[in-house]
Amino acid sequence: MSGAAGAAILLRMGTFDAALLEALLLIGVPAERARAVVDLFDRRIDERYSLHAQVLATKRDVAELHTRIAEVNASLSARITELDATLSARIATLDASTTARIADAKSEVIRWVLTALTAQTALLLGAMKLL
Repeated sequence: MSGAAGAAILLRMGTFDAALLEALLLIGVPAERARAVVDLFDRRIDERYSLHAQVLATKRDVAELHTRIAEVNASLSARITELDATLSARIATLDASTTARIADAKSEVIRWVLTALTAQTALLLGAMKLL
């Protein structure tokens, strides 16, 4: 490889790639074979990065997850507050209805007791007159 061609290749490569290519050339690996080794090495690193990127979370991924969790938490809190208000109103309605029904039942029982006592008193007075 000529000096100018080698310099052009080195300028297009990263620092590690350039150092690896230079080391391969220094030990006598032909330029085309050295370049192929560096390219293969880069592809393998990219493959590994791609594989790891699918299963590992970055700081950005974690930050986005925290943001999403906060959004879901706020949404759930709002929904819980809304449901609590709805349930409280429904319970108050049921409580008022139950209280009214108990009061009606109480007055009905009192009326029946008074009616029964009146009838009993009338029967006793009638029976006493007969005797």
